Amino acid sequence: MISQSPIIETPSQIQMRNTLLEKLSSEERESLFPSMELTEFATKELVYAPRQNLNYAYFPETCVMSLITVLEDGTEIEAATIGKEGMIGIPLILAGNQMQSKVVCQIAGSAWRISADELIKALDAHPALFLSLRRYAQALFDLLAQGTACNRLHTIEQRCARWLLSTHDRIEGDTFFLTHEFLATMLGVRRPGVSLVAKSLQDSGLVSYKHGKMTIRDRNGLEGISCECYAAVRSSYSR
Repeated sequence: MISQSPIIETPSQIQMRNTLLEKLSSEERESLFPSMELTEFATKELVYAPRQNLNYAYFPETCVMSLITVLEDGTEIEAATIGKEGMIGIPLILAGNQMQSKVVCQIAGSAWRISADELIKALDAHPALFLSLRRYAQALFDLLAQGTACNRLHTIEQRCARWLLSTHDRIEGDTFFLTHEFLATMLGVRRPGVSLVAKSLQDSGLVSYKHGKMTIRDRNGLEGISCECYAAVRSSYSR
């Protein structure tokens, strides 16, 4: 029997789910790929503690991560959600070396990892990559600004719908693991308030929730009760 050598994919042949990596040229992929590795994260896994040095940048593929602001009394609230559209490690492209927020894996999955030193070398070698990450940074800043207004002015129901829609955009399928306690932390509210809103959404047929799993049933309905912030942020990322 004639043995066959295994087929080895080249960097340009590997399917990238992360939008920023997907848009790289073949030359940029060939340059970056030897320095990158695909890593797996579990739900609630700590990626970075507040003010921890950035040794790596992460480009989510199937996982979703949360940037969480932690106050002195231990209170936590989500500042941003990052999935396949972005990266963890924006300070590295702005001459910073620390992640001020706590970073936690919100939805289990994979992400491409690259060391801080290798990423900085790549930014120097590939101006197009640097420009792409700067544009993403602008979109992330837009999200943070919109989130500040949203947390102050919009109802829990509106914010919950926005959060569910944003998470749905970043996953494959309609179902993801979610506890009321975790959602309360993300929204910066008490758990009873989240439970009431989740029940209302379920009674309306917009979502279903069972055994810690949230399923989106009616996206159009969720968009109808979500605040304007969802559309505004989505438009910013599209640009």
